[in-house]
Amino acid sequence: MNLIIWITLVVTPIVTGMFVSGGIGQFIDPPSAFITILPTIGVMIVGFKGYFISSLTSVWKKDVDDLTLAKGVEFWKASKRYAIAFSFLGFMIGLIAMLGSGTLEDLGKFGPYLAVASITIFYGFIWGYVVADPIACSLETKKKLLSPNKI
Repeated sequence: MNLIIWITLVVTPIVTGMFVSGGIGQFIDPPSAFITILPTIGVMIVGFKGYFISSLTSVWKKDVDDLTLAKGVEFWKASKRYAIAFSFLGFMIGLIAMLGSGTLEDLGKFGPYLAVASITIFYGFIWGYVVADPIACSLETKKKLLSPNKI
């Protein structure tokens, strides 16, 4: 049920906006995804080395202990922070590439560099606020339901 609500009220309006604003193709940029998503996954593997898989699977598993739920919440909150941080790092990389390439003399080349920089931030925000944050909130709710007497 939560997945249906999430798709209906969160994903559908975002994807519709992408289509309406000129097509979804302009929002696909492998270098931006590479700069944002891969380092986020790498940091999460290193930081949660004993709990990486269980943090991922705690989202859909029914039988989850308190420690795994707590680690899952930490995992998804950290994932949000790192995705947004790496997206800003990617923005800076794109901005430096744009300014270093002499595009100010030829403004026709300015747009693609700025688009790559902006899409990197877009990917970080999508990962952080559309994926990781709702999952962390869902796990916090699951944790409270499983242990209502603990604060």
